[in-house]
Amino acid sequence: MKLTLALPFFNQLDSVKGILGLLKLVTSPNVEWLIIDNGSTDPVESFFRDTLRPPRLRYVRNSANLGMVKTYNQIFQLTQTDLVAIIHNDVYIYEPSWDKRVKKMFKNIPKLGSLGFFGSQGVGPIGERLQDPELPGQMAGISQLLEADRHGIRLLNDYRPAAILDGFAMVFAMAMIQAAGGLDPHYHYHHLYDRDLPLTSLALGYQNVVLNIPCHHQSGVTANRPEYQTWINQVTGRKQGDAWTHDQNTHYFKQKWAKVLPLYVETDFSFRTGTKNGWTYKGDAILSLKSPSRVIGY
Repeated sequence: MKLTLALPFFNQLDSVKGILGLLKLVTSPNVEWLIIDNGSTDPVESFFRDTLRPPRLRYVRNSANLGMVKTYNQIFQLTQTDLVAIIHNDVYIYEPSWDKRVKKMFKNIPKLGSLGFFGSQGVGPIGERLQDPELPGQMAGISQLLEADRHGIRLLNDYRPAAILDGFAMVFAMAMIQAAGGLDPHYHYHHLYDRDLPLTSLALGYQNVVLNIPCHHQSGVTANRPEYQTWINQVTGRKQGDAWTHDQNTHYFKQKWAKVLPLYVETDFSFRTGTKNGWTYKGDAILSLKSPSRVIGY
């Protein structure tokens, strides 16, 4: 079983050089690095080829920023391995050979479709995280983040089943991605795609887990910068392009998954049915959905 490590890039190289150096240190040399450079003006290619020099490197440059949705589908098109890990370039991973434990999980759970370093067992109608024993509406993530207790529950077991994951670090079985036809292209640029892909995995009969990889997400290295805000305003034609994108994607997500949310995955991977903490869960309704076949990158 082979794994590709994919890193989307849109400038901010100076802010993440240390993170990338750590990533190289903790990643096995047989992992293929796939760098997607979305029109950066920073010297991204020379940094990877001449300075960082991972043993197996593929560098792809786009003439302009595609946004996360199209970038994910480009990554899926280019991946030639069994697994693909899409890691944001602002994520510190602290476990040596983390990729080996990821691959072991996919070997041990034959129908594992997606894996993340942060997620939750439950998801509400607009993508909100739900996690026992948290109350409805609270941040309820499970992880081994440095600040895990601030986001919900610290994951002390090796892994836990999940309904949704967080996009800063997700790993997918390419068999599942191919069955799904890639990431739904109806989403705009950014937001909610990381909820959609794990739910698609469940709808196709796969399972998801959060793995307790020690990590830290610096967060917002790209999205909070003025040049990103200028770009998203330009491509959407709006003064608050990022907020508009979030609202549009939330609306689409809510409509798409209305028949199955709220959803909760129990610790034995079964789906909860009935009312708890004010939520009426719809059980295994997700298994009755038919995921439309799409051409990757459509």
